[in-house]
Amino acid sequence: MYPFDPAFTGDLQHFKDLLYDPRMKEGMTKNYLIRMVDFDGLTALHYAAMGGRTEICKFLVEEVKLNVDLKDLRNGRTPLHHAVLTERIPTAAYLLENGANPNAGTKYKGRTALHYAADKGPKELIELLLSKGADIDAMADCGTPLQYAATRRKKDSVKVLLDNHAGPNVVSHNLSSPLLASIHGLSVEYAPSFECIKLLLKAGADPNFRGLRGTPLGFAASEGETEVILYLLNAGANPNIIDNLGMKPVEVAALRGNRKGVMTLFPVTSPIPTISDWSVDGLLEYVHSDEAIKERKEKKKEQFLFSKSKGAEAFNIKDYFGAMQWYTEAINFEPTDASVWSNRSLCWAHMDDGDSALLDAEECIKLKPNWPKGYYRAGAAEMLLEGFVSAADTFYRGWKLNRKNKELERAFREAIKAQKKKLLSIPDI
Repeated sequence: MYPFDPAFTGDLQHFKDLLYDPRMKEGMTKNYLIRMVDFDGLTALHYAAMGGRTEICKFLVEEVKLNVDLKDLRNGRTPLHHAVLTERIPTAAYLLENGANPNAGTKYKGRTALHYAADKGPKELIELLLSKGADIDAMADCGTPLQYAATRRKKDSVKVLLDNHAGPNVVSHNLSSPLLASIHGLSVEYAPSFECIKLLLKAGADPNFRGLRGTPLGFAASEGETEVILYLLNAGANPNIIDNLGMKPVEVAALRGNRKGVMTLFPVTSPIPTISDWSVDGLLEYVHSDEAIKERKEKKKEQFLFSKSKGAEAFNIKDYFGAMQWYTEAINFEPTDASVWSNRSLCWAHMDDGDSALLDAEECIKLKPNWPKGYYRAGAAEMLLEGFVSAADTFYRGWKLNRKNKELERAFREAIKAQKKKLLSIPDI
């Protein structure tokens, strides 16, 4: 009785038979079935696009007149998103020819079809989207498509995007750049990233861009990539630019125990006045001294407070995505502070991301189990996910910690009311 399987497998006749099955009860009309959704809020059109079933898509778009940009309920992905995610190029082409918006963003991450194409990699898919007006520098939670491709070490995608004039220095909330993204984590999961680095620098990427966590040279020093350090220096990277903890790349290399990196950077780095023994061995010893540890600890505290205040500023002007990124930075500096987990949970909630809001709220509760606010955040996230029973239980647990808290008491009653309404709205099928 459900249309999802024939839509995905491409059985058009079976699909049509389902729509007009005389055994269906009154009310189970063609209109009802077409708009039926699964647990993730996907319709038959999403399934058809995902399966690359262009004929099913054509029937639904041209005969049934479904909105070609219909978004699924869970992630806000359109049929085009799903076609791109599964690399169904002919289906993606059909959807675009019939009015699909190439710049539609997902619900709370803002990712366009081009972001997904940049990750998946087929040159034809990227060029198809660009030919239909896709914004090459569209901004999302992962940055631009170029930044996302660099992060995922997709050198072919990086090349295609740069060949089509993607901005090599377009950044997201001043936190990172494509070049920084291509270096971070270099030795862990995506080793071929050196090719991305070369492509980006050749296209004019700034080797001295300073994100919140430092410069490309500092990242390379942290990762222990001597070859990349040399390449960046030859491209004009400045070894004397400090990171957010006041450290030069040579100090970062020393802290990571990267002696080879220290030896590479030391001759081109200006002496640091606080280090009395200005030598490779003296530097390697100094970074582990009580003085250096104390200084880094103080800097971390400063950066935590700075990031937290910037998060509050962004939140107050309703820049929830920016606030989320700043609170993420604050968490990186002080992961045991419950308030920033609570604040980031609130940002996720404003972006309708109930899953992420709940995860952060649960971390807040774990860190500070006697703080009612954490339970309020968790309950609010569960309300977004329509888990009204669990939301009521969470609000009640928070209220028991402070029975004078009217906000939690009111939220508990609203959750009970929402569950009753939900039960009364379920039809007999």
